[in-house]
Amino acid sequence: MSHLLPPNETARLAALNELALLDTPNEPVFDRITRLVTVLLGVPKSTISLIDTDRQWFKSQVGMEFSESPRDMAFCAYTVLEDEPLVVEDAQSDERFATNPIVTKPGGIRFYAGIPLRNSHGLVLGSLCAMDTQPRQLTPQEQAAMQDLADIVIGEIHLRERLINEQKIRAATQQSLTALHQSLEQRIEQRTRELNLVIESAYDAYLCIDAQGRVLDWNRAAESMFGWSRKDALTRPLTSLMFPQGLTCDDAAMPLTCDAIRRDGVRLPVEVRLKSFEVNGRPRRSVFIHDITERQQLERLRDQQAREDVLTRLPNRRALDERLPEAMARVRRTLAPLVVLFLDLDGFKRINDQHGHGMGDELLREVAQRLQNAVRETDFIARWAGDEFVVLLEGVTTEALAPLANKLIQVIEEPLHVGSATLRVSTSIGVALFVPNAAETPQELLKRADDAMYNAKRAGKARVALARPADTPNPL
Repeated sequence: MSHLLPPNETARLAALNELALLDTPNEPVFDRITRLVTVLLGVPKSTISLIDTDRQWFKSQVGMEFSESPRDMAFCAYTVLEDEPLVVEDAQSDERFATNPIVTKPGGIRFYAGIPLRNSHGLVLGSLCAMDTQPRQLTPQEQAAMQDLADIVIGEIHLRERLINEQKIRAATQQSLTALHQSLEQRIEQRTRELNLVIESAYDAYLCIDAQGRVLDWNRAAESMFGWSRKDALTRPLTSLMFPQGLTCDDAAMPLTCDAIRRDGVRLPVEVRLKSFEVNGRPRRSVFIHDITERQQLERLRDQQAREDVLTRLPNRRALDERLPEAMARVRRTLAPLVVLFLDLDGFKRINDQHGHGMGDELLREVAQRLQNAVRETDFIARWAGDEFVVLLEGVTTEALAPLANKLIQVIEEPLHVGSATLRVSTSIGVALFVPNAAETPQELLKRADDAMYNAKRAGKARVALARPADTPNPL
């Protein structure tokens, strides 16, 4: 393998190991990318591959029989080596891969496309791959779609790097503060000057308070964070500066996460640590305050991305899995009706075949927008997979159900004009009604709606089919 090693191999492996992604469980944020690759390119196999010292390991994969393979058999090793997208239209005609066991075996790989996955320093850790058992070509639109999906994976990698760096900073800061606490307990008088120097240059806000909660010390970071000058803050109680309700955490407890109030009235999310000590027999408390605004923003962004479909911006399957049980629980409590609509587009494959996946993506985005415009603001729409959508309708009367379903068929059948092309599809809809005493799980409810949708397709498409009733327990 020495001839396949890039010149920055040592730094690359160090960055990969620090990211701590190898040999970890599946994660939805990566799995939905590989699923999208197979759907958008129409290939049976897709992976997010990470190139280790002597192996490639799949953080996510679709259609593969194994989770890792030797590095000297990996197409992705060439993607890492060449540091640019790699497309192999027919591996049997490529001297680099023609004798590769994963090519020569029955049903082996014939087509490969890989997009490099770089960390924030530009080191290639692996690749986003699409593979087929048949030779094929990659259109510019398909390569652009793969690059877009790879950029999402790269964004997740960069996000994790930032979180790791923040953890390092916090750990280093905490280690320094712990050492300072021990020093205060042992030689508070002798180390006062050194302690003050460290506190004044600390990134976190530091203040010292007496037994009544009045400020005795206030560093520059506290001035910057809360807008009070040292002169204004000294001798004032914490309740009048930034914590109107006071502080309830103690030395032994975990760090307290709460909101502080700046001088200008703006709320600031913070993490607070306290340490008690004595000076000449008088109780004192050191208070260290860390601004966690950026950390919370990153966490919210990750949570949103995990529940949002990248293409349509609709809630994704994970979001539906969380929402449906809650809706069913409300039905059992309020007895208000709940209806599940399972929609599958008729003729969508023809659009991809005739106009390309870029046009197909545009159509899916338009369908998502039309569905949102056609239902109530309180209704829930999710992209299930590919060209399938699920709509949850709460509190809809049976009389209003048929007109609404037919309305959805009509709005989707309206032609979409993109440039000189006119795109037309229809939809088949399966309808399942959930009743309070039904003995079924959310998965079973969706299965009933899905089965009804296929009945609508078999009946001629662009139709609505009602699911069979759910099993209910016998009354006592």
